[in-house]
Amino acid sequence: MSSHLQSVLREGKFALTAEVTPPLSADPADLLHKALPLRGLADAVNVTDGASARAHMDSVVAAAILVQNGIEPILQLTCRDR
Repeated sequence: MSSHLQSVLREGKFALTAEVTPPLSADPADLLHKALPLRGLADAVNVTDGASARAHMDSVVAAAILVQNGIEPILQLTCRDR
């Protein structure tokens, strides 16, 4: 099964991605408040990791929440602190 982003790129179309920083809280509603407006506008949403070197919602968890809500994530991992 291919992703939406993969299909857009294979067709040679212009792909649009946006970036979401996981919230400082563990509340999925805080993430969705930022991400849901991007659904249908961006082909995929980058989920950053280790933003500002502050504790925040885990980026893998944030990506899973996006998938559950119809948003294709691109998970970015920062190896600095791993």
